[in-house]
Amino acid sequence: MIYNAYFEMATAVMLFILIIVYFWKKNLPVQSNRVYLNVLILLVVETCLSAAQCYYECRNDIMSSFAAYVVNSAAFTVGIIFIVMYNNYVLSLFHYKKKINAYCIISYSVIIIAILFVWTNPFTDLYFYVDETGTFRAGMARNIMNVLYLFIIFLTLYVAWIKGKKKNPGLLRIILIVDILIAISEILGSTLKMNTEVTIVVANLCAYLVYFSLRSPDYYVDIRTGRFNLNGFIEVIREKYDYDESVSCFIVRVKNYHAICRIYDEESLQEVQKQIAEIVKFKSDDKDIYHIGAATFAVLVDGTEEAKELYEKIVKVMPYQWNLNREAVSHEYSYYYVTFPEDSDDIEDIIQRIHYARSDHKGHHKPNELIHLRTEALADATRFKEVAHRIEEAILDNSLELNFQPIYSFAENRITSLEVLSRLKDDNHKYINPEYFIHVAEINHTIIQLSRQMFEKTCRFAVNNNIFDKGINDMNINISPIQCQDEHLVDELKRIAAKYRIPLKRFHFEITESKLTDANAVFDTLTKLRKCGAKVALDDFGTGYSNIASIMLMPIDFVKIDKSLLWSYASGDNEFLNELMPMIRSEGKKIIAEGIETEEHIEILRKMGGDFLQGYYYSKPLNEKDFIRFIDAQNEKSNK
Repeated sequence: MIYNAYFEMATAVMLFILIIVYFWKKNLPVQSNRVYLNVLILLVVETCLSAAQCYYECRNDIMSSFAAYVVNSAAFTVGIIFIVMYNNYVLSLFHYKKKINAYCIISYSVIIIAILFVWTNPFTDLYFYVDETGTFRAGMARNIMNVLYLFIIFLTLYVAWIKGKKKNPGLLRIILIVDILIAISEILGSTLKMNTEVTIVVANLCAYLVYFSLRSPDYYVDIRTGRFNLNGFIEVIREKYDYDESVSCFIVRVKNYHAICRIYDEESLQEVQKQIAEIVKFKSDDKDIYHIGAATFAVLVDGTEEAKELYEKIVKVMPYQWNLNREAVSHEYSYYYVTFPEDSDDIEDIIQRIHYARSDHKGHHKPNELIHLRTEALADATRFKEVAHRIEEAILDNSLELNFQPIYSFAENRITSLEVLSRLKDDNHKYINPEYFIHVAEINHTIIQLSRQMFEKTCRFAVNNNIFDKGINDMNINISPIQCQDEHLVDELKRIAAKYRIPLKRFHFEITESKLTDANAVFDTLTKLRKCGAKVALDDFGTGYSNIASIMLMPIDFVKIDKSLLWSYASGDNEFLNELMPMIRSEGKKIIAEGIETEEHIEILRKMGGDFLQGYYYSKPLNEKDFIRFIDAQNEKSNK
């Protein structure tokens, strides 16, 4: 009847709408999505041809028998191709890699036989025939082939689940339901001899069922940049692993992005993210870009050489200043790459290395260089997490330890001050390198809580041991540039010192200049400390980012010469101290030299006009009891 043709055309329109939705959404570039689109297109074509079949049966006066044979043959051929494509879709859902085996031989043999039956049908009438009323009827071969089609469909699902690498029980249930519905519709259509192609209608409805049963494409898209997110990235890279495809992952990351986020609004930063994504996409020849972290973007390329070529293109054009709220903000980038299976044949290992690149980690890599994510990178990440965890524990259980190292004064010819040094043990009760755990604390911004604990313990140490009655005039304690960004820092230090009735003038705060912090915030904080009576020392001069300009511009009272400068001068490797020392004194700053280990070191500083000396010549850093013993012994010696 004519309404059957209309009914099937309506289902074709529904499918066409689904295709439009597919293109409207941003779909992951995975094999299952590509095959699903082919399945939809074939269903639309087959549904239209089936409608033409119904129309001929109602109006066979306007279509020749030859044309009707062609339409039917085309409809059955498309239907057979649809079965092949549907099976491919099922295999792709479970990441089954095709190969020549028993399943392949059986399934394709059935398909080839079916196509031969269809296109030889005008001579045999085995697949379909026209009865005396002009209606097309299924032949014996078609009934047999329908059984074989169903066998192949269920065999495909079995092979995909057993041999495929992606195990998803929920997905298995959905496909099983679809196969059962198709089987029931085929049986009903054959036994009840319905005019409407029930199987096609059910297949169309199942296409919707599958689409709405899978994860929404939006799950894999980052709403801020419109790029694929970390979920999509992991899905794609796992598929490539399951299909044994070689792939290299190139990563771009903005350094210290989380620190910038604390200052500027989210809307401005989203614009920056979009700009970075556009640059990476343009330079990667419009490859898919994955936004896998707050300011981390990844591109999948064909190999290591292509990753290196992409780095050369991008590093030349990435902007090193952003305009945020009418303010120029400087920043740097880190670049990474890792290749599968060249670097590792374990996908979990590859993913862990990628996580290392996208997260805050020990910043020993030079900015703007391409970093190869070797095995050592993962070991660094593991160590970083362990130390970060230990810092958090120390903050919670108040377990940070203090050591004290004496400082000698030329003017008074005795020990007049001390430096407070923090110590932290790992889970094996071994001391962690102080420079490393402080660096980790700065990156994680736990340095503020850690330093607060250190300052309070220093005050308690001074009061409990009457340290200022033992000839100690000042206590030198380190302050991080990260802390200086806290506008409440000075008030907090004043509050703690007042709690123990210690004036801030008893403290000398040592700071190491950093390129990665807000210079204005550091300047303001140091100025406030000096107004409260405290003194400020520029620590580790001769290393890092400190330079002559720092001495002249920063609000400091002391310059602490790094031991490397002293040792290289003593060995004759440089004469920089000859120019440096007079210049520091001409600026009205006093000089502390660390790394004093020999009489020669002392004489060098005496001749050059040093003020204070610190090093193993006098004492190594000591715990509380040993330091009190040491200072008591020094005082006793002075009194004799």
